[in-house]
Amino acid sequence: MTAESGPAAIDLRELLRDGKRIAAILLFWGTLALIGFAGIPNIGYYSPGSILWWIGNMLGWIFVITGIASILIYTIARGIKLSRQ
Repeated sequence: MTAESGPAAIDLRELLRDGKRIAAILLFWGTLALIGFAGIPNIGYYSPGSILWWIGNMLGWIFVITGIASILIYTIARGIKLSRQ
């Protein structure tokens, strides 16, 4: 009876590449969310309840949720790819 080898260890450079990709995704969506939360509401007359405040707040939350979903999709896809190797 032969012992089957387990999955190969992941190289540190590969982990760092994945980390850089995740950081780039978070930076991109975080920047857009910051523009949504802070940039759009401050155009013109700023008051909670105004249309620009509402649009900026909604865009900010959409960008936050999209960024989190992007990271989850990336990590799930990466996990599936690694499990098939």
